[in-house]
Formats: sequence, structure tokens, C-alpha cells
Amino acid sequence: MRTALLALVLVAGGVLAPPATAAPSPSPSPVPVIYDSDLDVDDASTLAYLCVQHREKRIDLRAVTVTNNGFGTPGRARQHAISVLEQCGLPGVPVADGSDTGVHPAPASTVRDMEEVLTGALGDAGRTPPPSKLTAAQLIAKTLASAKGKVSVLVTGPLSNLARAVPPGSPLAHKVAVAHVMGGAVHVPGNLFGEALPGFDNSQELNIWLDPPSARAAFGAVPVRLTPLDATNHVLITQAYVDRVGAEGRTPSARIVHSIMTQPIMRDGIALQYFYWWDALAAVWAYGDDAVVTEARKTPIVVVQHGEQSGRTAPRAGGDRLLVALGADPVRFEQAFLDGLNGV
Repeated sequence: MRTALLALVLVAGGVLAPPATAAPSPSPSPVPVIYDSDLDVDDASTLAYLCVQHREKRIDLRAVTVTNNGFGTPGRARQHAISVLEQCGLPGVPVADGSDTGVHPAPASTVRDMEEVLTGALGDAGRTPPPSKLTAAQLIAKTLASAKGKVSVLVTGPLSNLARAVPPGSPLAHKVAVAHVMGGAVHVPGNLFGEALPGFDNSQELNIWLDPPSARAAFGAVPVRLTPLDATNHVLITQAYVDRVGAEGRTPSARIVHSIMTQPIMRDGIALQYFYWWDALAAVWAYGDDAVVTEARKTPIVVVQHGEQSGRTAPRAGGDRLLVALGADPVRFEQAFLDGLNGV
């Protein structure tokens, strides 16, 4: 032991040299993120989750954009996004909406239900924001153009805004690191219902069905990781888990999610097993725990444009090759989502 110690002594002056120490590893830079959605109940819950990831410096939430052709009410959907950001302490994140018309309209009764739920949960009745200075597509394009590096985009509604901002061949396409998209039904049936069903065979998932041309354009323009019903069918929203979020949630984000999921319309739908953590699974796979998705495979996907399968994401040769999530671990997801809401 003494010999080893003497080996560390500097001959000149007999001074013991300080032990060599490794330079501290630099903290990884947060991932720049644009979040685009139609801002209904699971989108609002997902935005609440992203707020915590931003505050914990896991992501850098640079813009929130809203479509007006999904399940959110035009104008009010943007207000709900602003309300979530304000209640989470992020009032400075820019929010814009888009007014493009989709091919297939969302069921009007469900649009009204989503508005009632979010107004009740967020307490923002009577508030209407002034029009955004930029459209959603313009804000996406500006955010991409001004970024020094690449930006991750999370899309949990129809792809209208992304397709308008970054059409195939756009010079901005190389600024998109990846588009994480909740949408599609690849090897499982779709989830059309009510007023959306007549004339279609229910092979479609709603987000893609709302605007098939935009989905086709976006899939051909940028790299995509797709979270379809094949994966989200494994993450049912249960009352037991909602109660757990209420009991264990420690942040404004967790309280927002619990408030949304305990509104009367949601409580009834959860009891009937109508709702899944569609958008939240895509967000957790993208920015939380990659292992919540149990299987993912590169798959050529064609978006059917016309006929009874309009909006179907069909696995066919010659389609755009997307990384497609095909399964999910519900227990791991629930823990990861709650941890994410709590900033763990």
C-alpha cells in the first residue's frame, strides 16, 4: 500500500499529485419539440405531460399548434391549449391554430362533448383568445426554419398542419428529426363510430380518416414513427388508474389530467371502456420510456384516399416505410405516464 502511495508522489518538491478526475459529462440538450394536435381530451392530457418534460429539461417545447378540423372546437381548442400551458406555468409557449378543412368531418356530437369536458376541467368558459398572428402551419414552418438543429414533431390529430407546413420536397423537411404520429390502424380494425361510420368499412383510425391526403403527404415528406391502434388498444383508460393519478399526482399537470378524466362525460365513457391513452402513449414512447412499446417494425404504409376504406393505413409494398408500434405494455405505460406527470 505504501509503495503504491509513493508512486503518486511527484519527485520535484515531493508533493502528492491530486488524483486524476474525469471531466463531468455535459448534460444532454433537451429535445426541441413542436406539438400539433386537435386538442381534445387526450391531447390536452398529453400537453400536460409535455409541460413537465419541458420543465424538467427533457424536451424544449417550442410551439403548440392546433388543427380546427378534428375533435376540438375552432377557437376554443386553441384556448384550451393556452389554458393548459398557463396552468402548468408555461404561458410563453407560442400557440397557433389552423383552419384547413378536412376531407371527413368529425362527429359533431363528440366535438360538443369534448368541448364540454375541457371547459369543465380547465375552467376557461367565456375565454376566447385573439387570433394568432401566424397560422399553425406558419408557426411550424417558422419554428423549423429558426432552429439551429433538427426538431422533433409530435402529431396527435389529423396531419393537416404538418402537411401544409412541410409538403413533400420542402427544404424544411430535413429540419424534422422525426414526426411521432398517433394515428392509423395497420393490422387491427379501425375506431370509427356514430356519424363517421356510414359509407366506410371501419378499417380506419379517426386521425388519419379526418384528412387522408395530408397523412399521405406527411408520410412521404418526413421520417415517421407511427403509434397506431395496434399499440394503443393495449392502454385502456381505467377508473382505477384515474383514481391513482388523483391520489399520487403531485403537479398541476397531474391535476389537469385527473380533472379531465373525472368529468361526468369521461367517467361514463371510461366505465363503458370507450377511451384509451391514444396520444399519451405516443408521447411517452417518444419522450419518456421507449420500452412502453413492446414491438415496433419498419412497415410500408399506403394511405387509402377514396372509397369505403378512405383513410385506411394499409401495409402494402411500395408504401412509405414507417416505424410502426405494434404492441404496448399497459403496466409499464401507466407507471411511466404517472412518473412523467410527476417529473420523476
